[in-house]
Amino acid sequence: MTRKKGFTLIELLVVIAITSLLLSIIVPAVKMAKRKAAMAVCLTNVKNLSLAWYSYQGENDGRFMSASPTASDAQAPWVKHPIREDGTPCLPTSTNPPVTDDDEKRGIAKGKMYEYGVDNFDTYHCPGDTYRKSKYDGTTIFRSYAIPSALGSGITRFHQITSPSSRYNFVEEGEGRNFNFGAWEFYTPWDSFNEFREWYWRDPISINHGSSGIIGFCDGHAEIHVWQDSDTKARLDFYFSNPSITDYGFGGNALNTAFAPFRTPGQNNDTQYMGRGWAIQSPTRK
Repeated sequence: MTRKKGFTLIELLVVIAITSLLLSIIVPAVKMAKRKAAMAVCLTNVKNLSLAWYSYQGENDGRFMSASPTASDAQAPWVKHPIREDGTPCLPTSTNPPVTDDDEKRGIAKGKMYEYGVDNFDTYHCPGDTYRKSKYDGTTIFRSYAIPSALGSGITRFHQITSPSSRYNFVEEGEGRNFNFGAWEFYTPWDSFNEFREWYWRDPISINHGSSGIIGFCDGHAEIHVWQDSDTKARLDFYFSNPSITDYGFGGNALNTAFAPFRTPGQNNDTQYMGRGWAIQSPTRK
């Protein structure tokens, strides 16, 4: 009788080593491809939202959709807050029942953007936005994007925007409540409670694409922006890894001391960039 020859221990170890090597090459490549695909979808989403925003003002005598979901119907809120199946509004800091994606979609459907033709719910969600979980009900947050408060609260007509191609109208918001609650806020050097008199984070900015984010502009285009400061991501990581930290920017009339370590000298490239794109560039126009 002949005996079948099996693998030797050495041969088995070689196979395992080769498999491990191939996985170490393939897995990062797959992750990178997935990230790039999410970025491409997000870029398309923001471009569609920015273009619809631009088209709306063109057909409404330069008036904007309201950046605030709490605005009245007459003020044309671009989206509304999540709504439960029984018609009651969801709360941003409630713990039970949790806010579902369907609740958020019902609020989106009540907004002017949806009515204006952007009626694919996927347009409101970045596929790379998987990092955020609410600090209150623990669920993921569906709507990824927000409009900055400068568009509507300070400037009310399109003709007031200087250089629309460089002023942003959509950002990826990093809200930690149950949903993106209001307009995206950013502290300006002339805010009376800004003790530093410089551009400064107030609401979180999401970093859903490695070191990059997607930003939409008032002329209807969108861009990929690479964040420059390590503190920008570290600040966001700190915010979401500490459930008790609910105020991302200032606390009351002074700097939130929890974030004091993130005011590293020289770490202001990102806030300067966002400041240059803020629609209001002079305190006399606020």
